[in-house]
Amino acid sequence: MKQDMLAFIEEKRRFFKENLAEQYPDSTLLVNIGLPLVLVNKLVSEKKEKMFSLKYNLSTSEFDVLMTLLCHIEPMSPTNLYESMIFSSGGMTKLLKKLEEKKLIERIPSRKDKRSLLVALSSEGKKLVSDAFGDVVKINTEVLSRLEESEQATLENLLKKLLTELS
Repeated sequence: MKQDMLAFIEEKRRFFKENLAEQYPDSTLLVNIGLPLVLVNKLVSEKKEKMFSLKYNLSTSEFDVLMTLLCHIEPMSPTNLYESMIFSSGGMTKLLKKLEEKKLIERIPSRKDKRSLLVALSSEGKKLVSDAFGDVVKINTEVLSRLEESEQATLENLLKKLLTELS
């Protein structure tokens, strides 16, 4: 697998150099840094998706909703939930309905507005998302522990710098 990824990157590098370098002289950064970032994210995301599906019968979007609720003490309105999520999520109503059917969330009448329902984790949802989060930690630790501590610190600083510059 390692050689497949490195060969894939090398193939793209050659292609860009031979076919697009003149037209896109800045494409070297894309192939040397952007493509490996995308591939690492893809591989880690696939590991997590597989684990969520097989072990917890969850999608990544469902996990994201549950994790967002876990991080908030109080029940949330669907709108606040959507706005608080790290990843945007289309079809929030559909997601919430599926999670409610699985008994992982509860809909609670709002004290402020009796017409609106808030979303909260059920006790079953709290346990499941906590267990799944432990597995996410294991996956990320497995991936990042392949770097030396100094490399991890450098990567952290570089990513934070990019995030600061881009936001």
